Amino acid sequence: MKRPTSKQLVSWAGSILMVASLVFLGRLLFEGRGDIDVASLASAGVIAGLLLVAFFEGLGILLAGLNFRALVKNVSGVLVDKPLALVVYTVSNVYKYIPGGVMYVVGRNRLAVETEDLSHPDVALSTVIEGALVAIAAVVIVIITAHDHALAYLRQLEPSTTLIVVLIVVVVLAGSALFSFRRKIAGGLKDMYGHVKLLSPFVLIKRFAFALLIMTLWGGTFLATLAVVGQGIAPGMAPTIIGLFLLAWLAGFLTPGAPSGAGVRELIMRMALGGIVNDTTLLSAMIMHRIVAAAGDVAVYGVAVGYARIAKMREAAL
Repeated sequence: MKRPTSKQLVSWAGSILMVASLVFLGRLLFEGRGDIDVASLASAGVIAGLLLVAFFEGLGILLAGLNFRALVKNVSGVLVDKPLALVVYTVSNVYKYIPGGVMYVVGRNRLAVETEDLSHPDVALSTVIEGALVAIAAVVIVIITAHDHALAYLRQLEPSTTLIVVLIVVVVLAGSALFSFRRKIAGGLKDMYGHVKLLSPFVLIKRFAFALLIMTLWGGTFLATLAVVGQGIAPGMAPTIIGLFLLAWLAGFLTPGAPSGAGVRELIMRMALGGIVNDTTLLSAMIMHRIVAAAGDVAVYGVAVGYARIAKMREAAL
């Protein structure tokens, strides 16, 4: 019996992860269905508006995939085939719904398996850089659009004794680990330095500009969802709502183990936006935004697969 190749194993593992992601995603959406006033969302205008939001959600993922492909080239000097890059990026994006928050990172390593001369460290480093850039972009947007509201909210937080003890333990353990493995870490950083020779300041600025665009688009989709479900929005409040949404997104993004920031993002949004947006409307918008975002994630994966098949057919016809 012929043993499966590494590419086949990766493909099978990807299929299993995709099914698992859809199961967890379905459970996540099923749990929130009771908080939605379905009757208020049944009009043609609302449905059309939500479909438009889902379209821009998917567009944001496509732009992020193209940006990641460019970042991989900047890090490694290897230009990944565009159809492959989009398929891997979009399917890995769906993996974020699996609890643990790491499977989407693992999924991207399929690029290294299927692309000659591209290494796993190159893909991993590109993922780390992308994550840092989008987090910094979110912070910049929050500072520009909603720093007063964000500071007022953060001042209200009173860290518990348990949280302080946990943070101290984490810092001590992290410091001990860094000291114990300092030589291996230094060697790893030295090897990593060889992978970033193509990352000039100008290149980083371009990638950061893309991250700003994507995060602004992401915040805009939530603003649009609020408007679609019936929240009146004064022009001066639109940037603030986008900024506070991204503050909540950042909290979910930085929380380990939460699938796609589930729960954390909604908690912060209700606290930060509670005095600005009608609470009932905010709750409906949060649930609907997660639904349309998930729909956009799945739909854009289908688009990427279709694009890859068309590209393969064209290549075979030549």
